Amino acid sequence: MGQLKITWKRSALLRVSEISTWYFDTMGVTAANHFLQGVNETVHVLSKNPQIGVIDKRRSTSTIKYYSFVSHPKYKIVYYFNSRTIYIVTIYRTLMKNG
Repeated sequence: MGQLKITWKRSALLRVSEISTWYFDTMGVTAANHFLQGVNETVHVLSKNPQIGVIDKRRSTSTIKYYSFVSHPKYKIVYYFNSRTIYIVTIYRTLMKNG
């Protein structure tokens, strides 16, 4: 398949910006950079191997299969792909709240 072109949906860019801003404000620049580096490295790996993610049955439709993949220890990336492009749809927190 080769490496796919990476296209970020607006919702994904907004989420990454929100999360990295939280890391910056709460834990500092090093934590924010670590988060961003982890996300970028994961997306790069996915662009070469998009089928390593798990099919997200909640989001998938009859025409689009959405996948998710753990990026940062606390976040999953949601995406779909075709023969040329991987589309990064969003990123969400995987931790469950207590109570």
